[in-house]
Amino acid sequence: MNSAGKVAIVTGASSGIGRSTALTLAREGARVVVGFHSNAEAAFAVAAYITAHGGSAITVQADIFSKEGCQHLVDTTLQNFKQVDICVINPGGGWHPEPPDTLDPDTALEDIQREVSPVLYLLPLLLPRMYEQKSGRIIAIGMNHNLPSPAYAYNLAKASRYEAILQAHSQAWSQGVTMNVVAPGPVAEIETLTEAVAQSLHGDSWQNRTTTTSQDVAEAVAYLCSDAGRFVTGAELPLHFVG
Repeated sequence: MNSAGKVAIVTGASSGIGRSTALTLAREGARVVVGFHSNAEAAFAVAAYITAHGGSAITVQADIFSKEGCQHLVDTTLQNFKQVDICVINPGGGWHPEPPDTLDPDTALEDIQREVSPVLYLLPLLLPRMYEQKSGRIIAIGMNHNLPSPAYAYNLAKASRYEAILQAHSQAWSQGVTMNVVAPGPVAEIETLTEAVAQSLHGDSWQNRTTTTSQDVAEAVAYLCSDAGRFVTGAELPLHFVG
């Protein structure tokens, strides 16, 4: 699943799914932008590991829920790497396990805004350039809607993110750009960078895992970014939790 020569923006890459995705795309040869909001130390550690092991990575602090933050993220990427081939949209709304009869409408609307706004802010910044080069990959992290969830607002917000991608994929595909959603259920946490690296290199913790981890999500992203995933677009790729 080679991504050599590609430039990948990964948001929320200081921990969790984003960190595993950044490590995995770097493993596949991509130059990686480690996007983060507040945990600079953790983001720097991810980028430092990548560069120390022959890769290329920078960190960019950006609020992807704001227009200005997304502009800064893309501008800094272009200043350093001159192109963007891959964008992984990761962070979103909060987990509020409330049924519709007791939800807080303001919190629910905030969740929807946080799921959709990065898509709406980033697409106008990325798609014109990807159209010019007739290639690109945009991948959003969603949720597996086939699994029961008590969080009505969260479910609705994730569905909104999926539709934001789905409704754009046909036009993007006509210009050589694929747009997909990777949709995990609950994901077992990888707590340390050391463990995240071990899983990304398919060490014992990866071989002996008993349920989905953030590395499973990262491998799905890597597939969609590879030449093998060239003709996959408008898809929601579900991952199941075993527990």
